[in-house]
Amino acid sequence: MVQDLEDGTSSMASFCFETMGAMVVVLDKNMRILHASTRTSAILVSKGTEIKGIDWFEAFVPEEARDHIREKCYSCFLDFLDTSSSPMDIECSLITLQGEQSYCWKIYPLKTAEEDTETLLIILEDGLNSRYLDEQVRRMEEKYACFVKNFKGIFFQADPFYNIRFIAGAVQSITGYKREDFLSGKVNWANLLYPDDLSSFDRHAEKAIHVQGYSGEHSYRIVRSDGRVKWVNIHFQNTWCNDNNNDAIQAIVYDISNLKQAEELVIKERNKAHQYIDAAGSLIGVVNTDMKIVLVNKKACEVLGYDENEVLGRNWFDTFLPDRVRNITKENYKRVIAGEMIPPPFMENYVQTRNGEERLILWHDVVLKDDSGMIMGTISSGEDITERKKKEVELANAYEELKSIDKMKDEFLSNLSHELKTPLISIKGYSELLDEEVLGYLNDKQKKAIDAIVRNSTRLKRLIDSLLFLNIVNAGKAKYKFDPVSLKELVDQALYSLDSQIKQSRINVECNVSPYEPMIRADQDYMPQVLLHIIENAIKFTAAGGRIFINAKREADRLHMQVKDTGIGISQAQLGEIFKKFYQIDGSMTRRYGGTGLGLYICKTIIDAHGGTIWIESEEHVGTTVHITFPVY
Repeated sequence: MVQDLEDGTSSMASFCFETMGAMVVVLDKNMRILHASTRTSAILVSKGTEIKGIDWFEAFVPEEARDHIREKCYSCFLDFLDTSSSPMDIECSLITLQGEQSYCWKIYPLKTAEEDTETLLIILEDGLNSRYLDEQVRRMEEKYACFVKNFKGIFFQADPFYNIRFIAGAVQSITGYKREDFLSGKVNWANLLYPDDLSSFDRHAEKAIHVQGYSGEHSYRIVRSDGRVKWVNIHFQNTWCNDNNNDAIQAIVYDISNLKQAEELVIKERNKAHQYIDAAGSLIGVVNTDMKIVLVNKKACEVLGYDENEVLGRNWFDTFLPDRVRNITKENYKRVIAGEMIPPPFMENYVQTRNGEERLILWHDVVLKDDSGMIMGTISSGEDITERKKKEVELANAYEELKSIDKMKDEFLSNLSHELKTPLISIKGYSELLDEEVLGYLNDKQKKAIDAIVRNSTRLKRLIDSLLFLNIVNAGKAKYKFDPVSLKELVDQALYSLDSQIKQSRINVECNVSPYEPMIRADQDYMPQVLLHIIENAIKFTAAGGRIFINAKREADRLHMQVKDTGIGISQAQLGEIFKKFYQIDGSMTRRYGGTGLGLYICKTIIDAHGGTIWIESEEHVGTTVHITFPVY
């Protein structure tokens, strides 16, 4: 090898080292340089400087380590007597063009055909980089171990006969059995299933084994070791790629007993609510967007002179209103459903009974909306004005019951949001591990699928966080901690989080926020959510090839930030409404771009709490500029 190196750049050894870009040096018995790779020379000395023949230790090893490392290298020559010896590994700094830097040395003693020619081959590796990689691996191992330790569900893999091959997680807390009970064959997974649920499980397990790419989640009952019945969700996943030798059921199990209890409670409360409205002395009914009656109480049926089954599904306006008021009332209702008009809190109107009698009713109408802010219909309560004094008390009681039901709904949404976060954390964490290929390499098709899972789980997490924040605000429990924060760092953090979305949308983002701007007074948990949502909105409503500009400048005791895009814009008529809770520009926008109507409402709530201001300037088909001012700390 030494002869090859001495032949110059045409030698095989030199060619290999130069091709790999390795840092290599060969020393003679006097520790002088016989050969140094191009990369070694580039790091140690200026271009064009000849280092062959220089004393390696005098020139490049720091004085405090020089004698000690030189002795170690001399000891390597003794290894010529032991042909089975391994290379020596040491760590020592070198004097480079950039100052002292730590390197890992791997030292090989070499001998040429001439027995009196002995040399040392030293391969150098950046010590900081090596330790950094070791630390990254250690942290990843800790992260994975922590994830598995804290996972509240069960992973399992079983053969087609439900014999468990692998199982991990909260096995005993969910099933009552130990992990060894399954692995030893003492307990078969089919033994756990509630008898009535076994056939359903068989069908889904068959798909999980034989249908490539199958993914499905279903609820079952299992019988614990103590005989108690527990509800679980089992997520099946077929990950085999045309490999019939790997027939297996792979699944993740979640305990949903608490969720089932909550569902049963909701059903009971719904039945109780129906009893309440039946017991109320007022007329109560729900009309959907097709103007059909979907709920009606006994009092309304008594006043109208019909049975409940004769009323449900009928058009309210065409069936129960007199001709002279029908058309105008119907037109007003259409405007309410379209969001163009808010119904008055109280309205007198005539109804027509089965026998043709007209009765004057004082109605109270409320618009019903779903979680995304879409109007679902109206709920109306009314009373016969001829018995007004008596009916006012009963209507107030009915109204209080409705408020109680609404409170239960809010509590249910809050509990549901927390329950959703538990499986979501597992889904998101596990999918991120897959996406980062910690659990193995993925092909392009699998990578694309995992990217979709990670992206949508992140989107779902933001939705759940929005609902939780809304509940906190409504309960008056939002707390802020104000610290000096760099706006530049907040913007960079948001852009980093949205990097893949920006690249996928093919949008050019130009950030001109200087790191030398003064600190702002902000909560480090809530304010990043504001910037993330504002910039994400600009990306979402800007077409491919569009541009986004982010600027900031100081104005007296405030920092004024602008996020400007070249997107679809907003009409002037809608600008005054966009900060309202659950407000959507229109239904087609929601279907195309998604969203709940909570984002800008939450942003304004947080900005107001910071003593800042937010407003929007926009022009349709031209673009939108969001202005935010922050108090300087």
